[in-house]
Amino acid sequence: LKTSSHRRWDIRRSSRSYSAMLRAPVALLRGAAPRLNAASWSEARCFASKVTFVKKIYSDGSTCQKCDFVWKQIEKDNLTEKIDRIVVADERDMSSEGIVLARKHNVTRAPFFVVIDDAKPEDEKVYDVYFKLKKDVFAQETGEAEKNEEIIRGMMKQVF
Repeated sequence: LKTSSHRRWDIRRSSRSYSAMLRAPVALLRGAAPRLNAASWSEARCFASKVTFVKKIYSDGSTCQKCDFVWKQIEKDNLTEKIDRIVVADERDMSSEGIVLARKHNVTRAPFFVVIDDAKPEDEKVYDVYFKLKKDVFAQETGEAEKNEEIIRGMMKQVF
């Protein structure tokens, strides 16, 4: 993959930031995106200082199956170290931190994520779809099969 100056795009050797690479030539966008190495993660996630995962516990004490599925997906994607906090929305305790966050952000389904921006800590962004968080915050694409599985689990939850 080459730029117009015939130099290879390599984030490890380039002085360009990841955001500059996103504005790369169309040829770059048609091919594979540059791979981020471990040192580049801080650049890709430089705007997010804190990511909170909010999961649900039902009134009978059982855990939310979709929350468990999403957590397993986070583990599978090797992103557990990117989650700063895990908070529980416990239906048995309406003052639990997760319930308070859900009310504050007007969220009605679990799991969800609260992301705080370094530049604007007063602005909290909420994601209730994992693959959107994965793309927007962690700069990783999600495959169609994963998206479909998450959608189906959400639909099944509404049916049952």
